[in-house]
Formats: sequence, structure tokens, C-alpha cells
Amino acid sequence: FLGFLGGLIALLTPCVFPMIPLTVSFFTKGAQNRKRGLTNAILYGLFIFLIYVLLSLPFHLIDTLDPEILNNISTNVPLNILFFIIFVVFAFSFFGYFELTLPQSWSAKMDDKANSIGGVVGIFFMALTLAIVSFSCTGPILGSLLGGSLTSDGGAMQLTFGMGGFGLALALPFALFALFPNWLNSLPKSGGWLNTVKVVLGFLELALALKFLSNADLVAHWGILKREIFIGIWVIIFTLQGLYLIGVIRFPHDGPKKKPAKPRFGL
Repeated sequence: FLGFLGGLIALLTPCVFPMIPLTVSFFTKGAQNRKRGLTNAILYGLFIFLIYVLLSLPFHLIDTLDPEILNNISTNVPLNILFFIIFVVFAFSFFGYFELTLPQSWSAKMDDKANSIGGVVGIFFMALTLAIVSFSCTGPILGSLLGGSLTSDGGAMQLTFGMGGFGLALALPFALFALFPNWLNSLPKSGGWLNTVKVVLGFLELALALKFLSNADLVAHWGILKREIFIGIWVIIFTLQGLYLIGVIRFPHDGPKKKPAKPRFGL
């Protein structure tokens, strides 16, 4: 469920949202007949789902070699501190200070294969290209999912369910909009609101980062991050988020300053 929720949030980011109408139009208009276009779009969605499930398979191998390894990770102080630092880096990436991307040569190579091979294999490489290109937005959300799974008792199977839910949420729109192309007209236009979603996610990443620092603090008995301090930091983070939503705080990729709409005040 949390993986599915993460996938729905990832859909509302600047790397994924604009791709929905473009890709659906490509399948429905580029195919020789509507039935073939629908089949290709559904295959594309299925491959997106499978790619994210396959990403969790190495953790099953690790789990098989040593069933306790994932539990050991959850109580490992250096690893929890590393997760904390990674989450802070993810947050600043969402704030727009820099972009975390996979090498451009990877996406170019996958795109070439999709164009040259065609057919079912070509559609698979198209799905893989989307996964690589959208990494700067989906990576931090997937990192949250990975970190949450590794520091709980669910093991590799919980991670697979999480990744499956994430892939399903990303895949569904491509299949549904291909089945009902008229729905595309009701999609909101891309714009500054997509960057707002990213920045809000950045604040959430900062808040989640404290969980890992708290894990390290509890295991090492430092007594630094007591409950009151933890809650106090959360109050500061979400106050800053509120100030951002009403336009007091600005970030690098924000559009022209406007009077905040009522939903933003509500949020």
C-alpha cells in the first residue's frame, strides 16, 4: 500500500507527469489500429511494473544467503547514519539545488534499442528508458521505500511488495488513459505546481531522515535525539513547509511569485 502511494506521488512529479499524455498519444495514434495501440500501451504498463519488481530480486538473494542480514541492517549504526545522510541529499535534490540522475548514456542506449528493435522487446526498452529518465524524481521515493523496508522486520518480500505497488501505480495511468483516451482532456496542464509537489516531498524526505538518525541514536545510546527534540525538529520542518506553501520561502526552480490559492493555504 505504501509503495502504491509512493508511485501515485511519483506520478505528480515533473519527470513523470508530462510523459503520460505523450506516451499514451504515441501508442494510440502511432499504431496501425486502435486494438494494437491498446495492447502496446498495456504491455508498456506491464513492463514498468515488472522492472520495479525485478529491482527487488537481488535482496532476496542476500536474504537467502543470510536470513538475519536485513535485521542486522536495521540495527547497524553506521548504515542508519548513511541512510540519514542519503535522505538529506534526496531532500536537497527535491528542493532543486542539484539533480540526481543516472548516466545519460544509459537512457540514450535504451532509447536506441527501443527504436531499432521494435515490437514487444522494443516496448520493454521504452519502459526501461522511462525508469532511467525519471530516476531524478522516483529515486528519492524509491530510496524511502528501500530504507523503510530494510529497517523493518518484513525482509526482502516486503520490499518486493513495496516495489510492486510502486510499479503498479506508475503503470496504471498509461494503460487506463490508453483504454479511455478522452480522460486525457481532464488532466491538469503541466506547470509550476509540479515543482511545488517536488519541494513538498523534499520537506517530507527531511522529516523521514530523522527516523534513521533516531535508530542510530537508540542503538548507540547517545541520548541526542530524544522524543521532545525529534518532535520539535518536525515542528520546525513542517512550519518551513507551510511558509513555503504560502510563498514566504522560495527555492531555485519556483515560478513567478503569485498570491497563493486557497488549497495551498489549506494544506
